[in-house]
Amino acid sequence: MASSILGDTLGAEVSKLKEFIVLLKHEQDLLKAGDTESLLPLIDTKTLFSNALATYAAARETALKQLGLPAGRGGMEDWLNRHGQPSHQQAWQTLLALASEARELNILNGKLIGLHMSHNQQAFNALMGATDRAMTYGPDGQQHTGGGGRILGKA
Repeated sequence: MASSILGDTLGAEVSKLKEFIVLLKHEQDLLKAGDTESLLPLIDTKTLFSNALATYAAARETALKQLGLPAGRGGMEDWLNRHGQPSHQQAWQTLLALASEARELNILNGKLIGLHMSHNQQAFNALMGATDRAMTYGPDGQQHTGGGGRILGKA
């Protein structure tokens, strides 16, 4: 039974990972376009995908344990060498390739997010600098630029 679970899980996991990669590519397109508003709804979807993929991985690990095999890649390769069909071998290789692609996309998207955050921080700092240079009036009623006086409209 655990052996059939492994075969079934592989196919479902490959399918879900393909969908996840499509989502990551969409996220990347939005980041490149600077469309940060459209990124917010993706957060929940990414979480759902991550949870589903974690569930598949846990089922795979449980099945390996039930078969007396080690966890992880080594256990899967042992199972494939002993019981795996060619379709399972192919699904496993596809899964590894897709996981690598998803990891790379996620890293790149993280870097793009960091770049957007850096630009936002620079813009914020520029605005704050402009505020510090705003026209103020000193105690003598004369206009001053820079700190040391009161900004119009403040007591």
